[in-house]
Amino acid sequence: MSQDIHHLGARHCYACIQWDGRRTFEQATKTIRADIGSEGRCLVKHATVKGTHACELFFPLK
Repeated sequence: MSQDIHHLGARHCYACIQWDGRRTFEQATKTIRADIGSEGRCLVKHATVKGTHACELFFPLK
């Protein structure tokens, strides 16, 4: 499956510690690789959401 490359600072689920979807963090470039259209469970809302979803309950990866 192909992957999108995202920047760490974005307020999307793929960059949130409360999202349990598949992603890979690249420390050297401060980017995140996530499968296109990837879904995961939001541990705050207890709902399945896409990695590109954005919400006000955002807890960034460190």
